[in-house]
Amino acid sequence: MKLNGKTWIIGACLLMASPKAIPLFSQHMYLELNLNNQAVRSMVRSIRHRSSLELLRVIERAGSDNRIDGIILNISSYHAGREAIWELRNALEKFKSKGKTICAFIGNADLDMYSLATVADKIIMDELGILTMLGYAIGRGYVQHSLEKLGIGVRELRYFEFKTSAETFTRDSLSDADRIQYGELLDDIMGITRETIIKARQMTAEELDSIINNEFMFSAGSALARGLVDRTGRKDAVIEAIKEISGSGNAANFAVFGDQKSSITGSKYMYRPLRAGNFFYRPPEIAVIYASGVTDMEQGIAAWTLASTIREVSERRRVKAIVLRISSSGGSAEAADYVAEAIKAARQQVPVVVSMGEVAASGGYWASMNASHIVASPVTITGSIGVIGSWFYDNGLNDKLGLTVDTMQRGNHADMMTGMILPRRDLRPEEEARYREYILAMYADFTSRVAVSRSMDRERAESIAGGRIYSGLGALNAGLIDSNGGLDDAIRIARNLAGIPDNQRVAYSEYPKPKFFDKMFERMAATKAVAMNSAVGRNSVLFAANWIFPVQILDDLHYRIAHNGHVMPLLPFDQSWLLMYP
Repeated sequence: MKLNGKTWIIGACLLMASPKAIPLFSQHMYLELNLNNQAVRSMVRSIRHRSSLELLRVIERAGSDNRIDGIILNISSYHAGREAIWELRNALEKFKSKGKTICAFIGNADLDMYSLATVADKIIMDELGILTMLGYAIGRGYVQHSLEKLGIGVRELRYFEFKTSAETFTRDSLSDADRIQYGELLDDIMGITRETIIKARQMTAEELDSIINNEFMFSAGSALARGLVDRTGRKDAVIEAIKEISGSGNAANFAVFGDQKSSITGSKYMYRPLRAGNFFYRPPEIAVIYASGVTDMEQGIAAWTLASTIREVSERRRVKAIVLRISSSGGSAEAADYVAEAIKAARQQVPVVVSMGEVAASGGYWASMNASHIVASPVTITGSIGVIGSWFYDNGLNDKLGLTVDTMQRGNHADMMTGMILPRRDLRPEEEARYREYILAMYADFTSRVAVSRSMDRERAESIAGGRIYSGLGALNAGLIDSNGGLDDAIRIARNLAGIPDNQRVAYSEYPKPKFFDKMFERMAATKAVAMNSAVGRNSVLFAANWIFPVQILDDLHYRIAHNGHVMPLLPFDQSWLLMYP
């Protein structure tokens, strides 16, 4: 069919009138990054990291788009982990380095969210918002006395000073080791936040310390008077701030990325990442593979499937590099090593760059250590090179429930695992001695692998091990990672290692695919149910705990009882929950 000039004109007009794309010839646009409701949406979609990559690609595109003068960062109802916040701010700093501007809109903000907002040239605060700048606190919950009341005994099979992951169940307060390692982590995180705010808002360290220690809570009006924000209000205040930033008396045109319904600009124009190729051109590809949760063969990172995916993807002709985004506090050493070996094999084909999420420690670090390059944000929790075991046993539980056990055995230790709900006895000295021998052997293997993968001598590896955790900043100084950065930095490094020119477009493929993701979540639910019911009456022993313990401790307890006596490179479940406000 032949197209005449009139048809082309009509088609162009329809394209420009589309409510889903920016008009073709628009100039001096401001892109609203509306990040509100992202947490809820991502929980429903179960694809949290996909939206993170998409957001980073949108910011990168806007930085190179001559139509976009600046960004409106709408975080009035945004919630994210500390690492994700740092990663986003890092990407926005790169956007600003291209001569563009940012205006931030905040509502109810804490110190982390305010630190993110300070990337902006102007900060607008909702007139009914509240800003709390409390500082940071680290705490751990302990259930030793609760377990005693339930009649559950716990033995900590630990031989390394800083491998404290079982202390939740064996202590009632912070140990000296935790006070040292968590104190250093707290200092690093507080230092990064202080430096960020001081530099961005041009205040002195004394001024910020006074705000945190003496004032700490601000209404919109008091935040404005204190110079913490530049305007108060909503849409009109944002528009006036943009006029001031741009030096123009005219209102800007707007596009939006994110939820249109809660958009502060009300723009009908959507903004998306560029498509890398088309029917006629297939650009080189970078595979981004996500591994989240406990290091386990079937649940969490699902090591069997993950290792297979890494190997298969590395052999695809168009894939030039792999970025593995890992967020794991550890678990099974076997599962972690399956992934580490898959990375080693994949590196024979393409560069493999690890991007660490909020936590990638213990087994999470084991899985990562063979990468071509390891990237972690300064606030990532990593390290914890060490292994530990725990032994839960009946210490009066059966008596409380009126249960009795009678057994026969062949073999001196055959009764170790016998019991109605939990093993009916503690370990004997000779049994604990065997555990100690096994744990020390696994630890020696772990540290040897670290020494080889990080090109350091064994003594150096052991000096930074011992189960000690590090921030990403500390891990860089210790030589456990190669650079501080986010997912976008990991992708840039992967491009460079693959020899892809900066001006060449790249396609991204993400794994697991959504269909598999849904299956994985179903499997995780099923596996957890099996684990909780793998011994007769196990639900009974945890029935009271389901009502008493915080969910993070409860998940940890479930996992450890399901793997009772197993030796694992493991931190407390969801290690990131330890960092919280008072």
